[in-house]
Amino acid sequence: MMTTRPALKKWITWVLTCLLMGPAMTHAAIRCGTSLVDLGDWPVEVRDRCGEPDYVAVYPTRAVPGLGVTQTVEHWYYNPGPQRLIRRLEFRNGSLQRVKTLGYGFYPDPRARCDSRVLREGLSEFELVSRCGEPVSERLFWQPFDLSSLADPVPGISIMPVKEWLYGFGKHRFRRIVILRDGLVVEVRTGNKPR
Repeated sequence: MMTTRPALKKWITWVLTCLLMGPAMTHAAIRCGTSLVDLGDWPVEVRDRCGEPDYVAVYPTRAVPGLGVTQTVEHWYYNPGPQRLIRRLEFRNGSLQRVKTLGYGFYPDPRARCDSRVLREGLSEFELVSRCGEPVSERLFWQPFDLSSLADPVPGISIMPVKEWLYGFGKHRFRRIVILRDGLVVEVRTGNKPR
C-alpha cells in the first residue's frame, strides 16, 4: 500500500517537530502557580515563585580528606496534595539542576502512627519523615556504585552518600533500618529489639 503525498508530508512534519522539540522538552520550565521555574534558576528565585518547600534534605556529594564536605546537593520537596504529584527539585552549587516527579502527594495526618508496614522501598525521604517522623538514630556512609546502574546518572561521581536511619516501634517490637540513596528508600531491614 502506498502512502499518499499529503499523509507523508504530515508524518515528516510531525517527526521533524518532535525532533526539534526534544531538546527543548528536556530543558522545559515547570509551573508554580502562575510562575515558571527553569533549570539554572537560583534557590531564591525558586522560593519566590514556588513558596517554601515542604521539606528540604541536604546530602554531601564530595568530601576531601582533611577538609570535610566540600559540595552538597539540596533536595526540595513540594507536596501539592493527593490529586497531584510530588516534585523534588535538586539544587547543586546554587543552581536548579533537575526536577523529578515522584508519586502522588498526600495530606499530612498528625494523628497517623508509623509502623513497620509504612516503611517500603520507593518512598522519598520527605514521605518517610512526613509519615514516621525523624529516625531514632542515623548514620551516613559513602558507597561506591556503578554509573551504568543508575537510570539518571550524575556525571563524574563514582561514590554516593547513603543514609541509614533507625526506627523503633516500641519495647517489644523489632526496629527497622531504612537505607536511603539519592533521597529514596532502597532497602528496609529488620534490626534487633530494644534491650
